[in-house]
Amino acid sequence: MSAGNALRLSSDAGLKELSELLRNCHYAHSVHYPALDVALLGREACRAFNATWDHLHTDAYLSAENGLRERRICKFQYRQQERQWTALQDCHFFQAETDNPLLGGVQRTYTRCEATFIDSPILQTLLAADLALLDMALGPRDWLVTCHQFRILCDQGNAGQATPEGRHRDGHDFVFQHLIQRQHVIGGESRIFDEEGGQVFSATLTDYLETVVLNDRILLHEVSPLQTSSINSDRGSRDMLIIDFDLADY
Repeated sequence: MSAGNALRLSSDAGLKELSELLRNCHYAHSVHYPALDVALLGREACRAFNATWDHLHTDAYLSAENGLRERRICKFQYRQQERQWTALQDCHFFQAETDNPLLGGVQRTYTRCEATFIDSPILQTLLAADLALLDMALGPRDWLVTCHQFRILCDQGNAGQATPEGRHRDGHDFVFQHLIQRQHVIGGESRIFDEEGGQVFSATLTDYLETVVLNDRILLHEVSPLQTSSINSDRGSRDMLIIDFDLADY
């Protein structure tokens, strides 16, 4: 994927404000960015992109008492000098125990995201929009980028646990949280905390591609449990795209 087709979108009127928030408060939240950029690609492209969440695999590393979720991952390398994105084959994922008390220290391997997802103009636009925000906040950098497709499930007897490890860090430099959709659920409030434990942000993401980005080296986060929203729906779900940016170490 080249920088030519991964558009470097920086025209959004709120991008400068978001970059200042990220620099000064270490997090930012937006309903409109990058959702408005993605909307320009049309409903069919969004529909095909969203449908890839129906092909995720059960996260076998998570025990039943910690909830049910499905996921896939994929990775990219971005070199700013060439403005070049390169898709990687690596599907390993590792977190330190200090970052993730539940699954930290475990070398995990997940199924790679489908080509329909990796090659989607929606993903290319999201990566470009996230990059544009970091470029404005930090200046150009080389990055290792990991995309996580998550579907968190709940039913009448089991809550959905988006963060079964509780309040934590992911162990990356910056984390973008993009909502894809919620179906038949209540709860799932996103919360961000400073290092002293003070809550600095909370919101229940409800709009397509509503986005939270945080400096994961400075802040912690969690998501409240999900419950099914109606006695008429025996199963609910919350689909998220989490995109981690790590400064390249080479």
